[in-house]
Amino acid sequence: MRASSDGPGAPPLTPALSQREREPVLSRPRKGERELDVQTRASRAFQPDGEQVIVLGGGLAGIAAAMRLAGAGIPTTLIETRKRLGGRATSFIDPLSGEVLDNCQHVLMRCCTNLLDLYQRLGVAGLIRWHRRLHFIDPAGRVDVLEAGDLPAPLHLLRRVMGFASLTPAQKLELGRGMWQVLRTGRAGRSAVHDRSFAQWLTDAGQSRGLIDRFWGTVIISALNETPDRCAADYALQVFQDGFLGHPHAWEVGLPQVPLVRLYDPAVEAIERAGGTVMLSTSIEGLESRDGRITGVRIDGGRTLSAAAVLSGLPFDRLRRVCDAALIEADRRLGGLDRIEVSPIIGVHLWFDRPVVDLPMVALLDSPLHWLFVKADGEQGQHVHGVISAARDLVGQSSGAITDLVVGEIARRLPAARQAELLRSLVVKEKRATFSIAPGVDALRPGPRGPVKNLYLAGDWCRSGWPATMEGAVRSGYLAAAALMADRAGGHTPMAAGMNGLVPDLPAAPLYCLLAGS
Repeated sequence: MRASSDGPGAPPLTPALSQREREPVLSRPRKGERELDVQTRASRAFQPDGEQVIVLGGGLAGIAAAMRLAGAGIPTTLIETRKRLGGRATSFIDPLSGEVLDNCQHVLMRCCTNLLDLYQRLGVAGLIRWHRRLHFIDPAGRVDVLEAGDLPAPLHLLRRVMGFASLTPAQKLELGRGMWQVLRTGRAGRSAVHDRSFAQWLTDAGQSRGLIDRFWGTVIISALNETPDRCAADYALQVFQDGFLGHPHAWEVGLPQVPLVRLYDPAVEAIERAGGTVMLSTSIEGLESRDGRITGVRIDGGRTLSAAAVLSGLPFDRLRRVCDAALIEADRRLGGLDRIEVSPIIGVHLWFDRPVVDLPMVALLDSPLHWLFVKADGEQGQHVHGVISAARDLVGQSSGAITDLVVGEIARRLPAARQAELLRSLVVKEKRATFSIAPGVDALRPGPRGPVKNLYLAGDWCRSGWPATMEGAVRSGYLAAAALMADRAGGHTPMAAGMNGLVPDLPAAPLYCLLAGS
């Protein structure tokens, strides 16, 4: 959801009354929400009996791992620096209004089978609203609709795509040839092009720069937070193969109907109900090791928690900071963490005095603003959220400049916005939103196990078979938990028989398998 131009177009709107740039931190609970008694949790948090597993980080990877371990009856302590769970896919409290706002709009697709499994375990799957129509608006204001027809996968979206007014007849033929190449490349073929950029792959497949920018790039930047020129070809191909071609419902988009943080609150009770502990507002200062094993976790207040095993769901840069030189030397998985690059995302909350868009979400083609989501409609106007992904070119600009850019793009594409008054805005810059899924990055992505036998790694940046997504984070947590459980049982678990703890992918449609040659 992404980055680049500004210029004249629509009449200027009233300047925002409030423009704030902030890192997303949930500083205090919303009025009426349950306070979390952090000190009480910390005081009973840990009994150093040598059997405890400590999970570092309360993002999706840490939550997924802790839920799996708790479900297996393994005593687990989950430590999170912030006051609430969710990591980067969470919410904060707007200091001006007291509203709980998402740092950025996160969406999921039906192909995200492990993320959906986690939501089922948390009892929040019913809080996701599914959309079977996606809308795209081009610079001329034409709206194209993507929805499935009656044909089987991989042809289910063909009629709508071939009817896109934003594509010329020549581009549609070109796109058809490109999709056929995506289909025929298959899973085995895509693994062979990891070291190439997706833009290079598309060029070799006969796709023009104009079509790459208008169609392929729109999808990939939104899905992977990276541009086709900087994205590994295999992961981009995976998006189209598994997300749009292989299954008739895989492409459908789900939007949470509550602030993101409320999707993860149930994890606290679930982990504690299973005999575990959640320590919030607790800083992780370092890992202690001896004789090639982790012996403890140093936390704020000068305390050290002993553990039989540590499962880290921390971001790669944070994990490296809590590892000393000896530990990095002992575990080869940690040595390349400083070479992983990041890609930023900018989220812009806008409050208008009237509705400016009558669709739940819309993608903007050929625009620095990639997606616009409606967050709330009320008597006093409309709250929308704009998303700019892979925002390297804009993240250094001021909040005011970014707001003007986004408002200008909205007014150019949406006639209703030209008469609206912007009441307030708030810009959230996530400078390290995701790791960059660059060509060759898999050489730096570790698996759950390594030379330090009781240190297990998880996080979307770990090798999970998926790129930088919520699904990838959950998969990594499940993989790490399964590895830990298998090791504790001496290998006598389903994992030793080939089960890796993951929920299966959606099955590919028969016609897709036939055409793909698989």
